[in-house]
Amino acid sequence: MEIVGVDGRDAGVFRRFYEVKFGVRREELEFPVGMGLEEARVMMAREQGEVRAEGLGLVDGDVWLGVAWLDWWLVGNTDTVDVELAVVPEHRRRGVASRLLETTIAKARHEGRRIVSGTNMAGDPVTGESPGTAFARQRGFVKKHAELHQVAELPMDNLPEQPVDGYEIVQWREHAPDEWVEQFAALLTGMSEDIPSGDRTSEIVRWTPELVRDAEARRLAQGRFTYTTAAVHTASGELTAFTEMGGTPETPDRLGQYGTYVRRDHRGNGLGIAVKAPNLRALQAGVARPAVLHTSNAPENAPMIAVNTKLGFRPVAQRTMWEREI
Repeated sequence: MEIVGVDGRDAGVFRRFYEVKFGVRREELEFPVGMGLEEARVMMAREQGEVRAEGLGLVDGDVWLGVAWLDWWLVGNTDTVDVELAVVPEHRRRGVASRLLETTIAKARHEGRRIVSGTNMAGDPVTGESPGTAFARQRGFVKKHAELHQVAELPMDNLPEQPVDGYEIVQWREHAPDEWVEQFAALLTGMSEDIPSGDRTSEIVRWTPELVRDAEARRLAQGRFTYTTAAVHTASGELTAFTEMGGTPETPDRLGQYGTYVRRDHRGNGLGIAVKAPNLRALQAGVARPAVLHTSNAPENAPMIAVNTKLGFRPVAQRTMWEREI
């Protein structure tokens, strides 16, 4: 058995890597979430401002036993590497995940990172427990955070019309309009500051218009489409809330909620549902076929979970986030 590196530039190698990674997602989750093949390959191959991604595979001849996806953060958590491990079911309990984890830790030390973190996607909706959580504990990881994974099956009927006095709704697709990009970056920074993260090691990402444009360019390179709805406070002319959703033509049945945020000084006015409902209408009109929309929120973010539930989302799993200092 040997470890091979994966960088997304060899499409054939990346396909073998992806078949293991997403194959495990399909096996473990009722509603698999994640990027499509080409979307994920471009994410790994392309240079970008926020994060550098790479892969590891443990192979035996021509047989891929397991893989690891590594995210090296370039802004925010620059002392952390995130890892996702996936092992083909028939090759489990042979030390495959342990070998991949040991290689990841060695690389992290070489890169000067002090924390290895990971997310268990397939926890029980109530307890969060799974074979992955048992593996994490046995390898010295500590649970730091949890999020409720909810899904909505589109198309959805009877989405509420809930305008809010004193606010106007604006919408855009792949690019934030130039007139809004600076304020939109400020909202993204606010979301980074305010999003519940439990005991995770978390640094604020200071978004700039340049980072926004880089993220937009990455999504286009990945083939993603994006729908954004924002609320403008009419008296001040300021952006106060937004939501983003989207997907790719490669996996049109699997859509993602990229982010929703309401500025602190404008909360309690119903802006969450005021932006999400029209965005959902635009999204499902554009997709025009049955699809599953995925979102996740920390349990302490009860207001957003309540908004999602009112819109028709339901819980399907609990994700848990784990860290190990090295």
